[in-house]
Amino acid sequence: MDKHFLFVDDEEGFLTAVKQLFSSMSQGKWTIFTAQNHAQALDVLQNNRISVVVLDIGMPVMDGFQFLRLLQRTHPGQQVVMLTGQATSERRKMALENGVALFLEKPVAQNGYADIFATLDALAAAHPQTGFRGTMRQVGLQEVLQMECLGRKSSILEIFTGKVRGRIYICDGSIVQAESGALQGEAALYGLLALRGGEFNLLPFAEPAQRTISGHWEFLLMEAARLHDEGTNFIDLEKKAAEEAKSQRQATSSAVKGNGKGHSHILPEFPPIGFDTRIASGTAGAAAGVSADNGTVREAVRIAETLLCSGAGEILYQNGCDTAKRTALLNQIDQQASQLSALAPAGRFDRLEILAAEGRIVCQVQPDRRIFVRSVPNPGRDPAPEQQELDPVLAA
Repeated sequence: MDKHFLFVDDEEGFLTAVKQLFSSMSQGKWTIFTAQNHAQALDVLQNNRISVVVLDIGMPVMDGFQFLRLLQRTHPGQQVVMLTGQATSERRKMALENGVALFLEKPVAQNGYADIFATLDALAAAHPQTGFRGTMRQVGLQEVLQMECLGRKSSILEIFTGKVRGRIYICDGSIVQAESGALQGEAALYGLLALRGGEFNLLPFAEPAQRTISGHWEFLLMEAARLHDEGTNFIDLEKKAAEEAKSQRQATSSAVKGNGKGHSHILPEFPPIGFDTRIASGTAGAAAGVSADNGTVREAVRIAETLLCSGAGEILYQNGCDTAKRTALLNQIDQQASQLSALAPAGRFDRLEILAAEGRIVCQVQPDRRIFVRSVPNPGRDPAPEQQELDPVLAA
């Protein structure tokens, strides 16, 4: 079977020489394409099936590492070899960490190219071009996950938009973990599947730091679709971290009680908000849904509004919100927090909490996310004294 190679190098003389030399060595079994820049290389890849791309590092406009990252997006799974005359241990490490198959140094003597030829020939033979390859446009993440899970594949689905980046780990056809910023597990999975657009890349599987997803992939995808269609809040209150939540709620409740009913106070360290509705607790135990005697969770509150945005303001999830109004509020908080940080060295802004007659509002503005949540007492329960109208509380 013929082997197709693409050599990308800005030196025309090198490309001419290597094409003549390797064509002769292969005795016509190699089909060799050349390109002097990334635009020519992309055109070749668009119209031909390439076994191995042999890429130089030092090129103008877009160097080899930049082009490698572009290839990983436009042609995932493409075999790439770095061939450079400026080989260093740092460049070798960087190249291998970014997924190149081999990092080779250009030989000084012509007879050294026999070793390069043998290496590339063996690499192309070890990865035959079987099956179908191509580029899919406007494909949904659900479809990609279905193909990987049905084929019982092991891979990492990397997803990225302008400001959001996440990974979904698939092992032997099962979704075992998802990560997106500070989010982990099903919260991250549902958040990523709710994205309206972006790019993805399939990477070889590597074991995540932890596995937090155990449900069947079909159920997970159906649940993600249902939550998206119905606009339902997709995080169950304190189901997966009851023991951790108990201690956190008790500590926070005690700290607030100790401050009395003053108009402002600094809250203690609070867990990251993420998608988690545990932010609905944090005032006195009765209002927070924690009994005073044993700390068990009671459904004393419900979430009335939820809005999750990326750091750039892209809406990732909303339920029951006037999105324009709430987005404007988050933008205003971001601006005022920046002004306050410049005036007083109070530390990094964490969140704004407002306790009022209409309920408890928590706003968090971070570089990678913006969150608005409003919780209200469940019908039939009287609000605790601490839930009467108070001035905003700024936590830093």
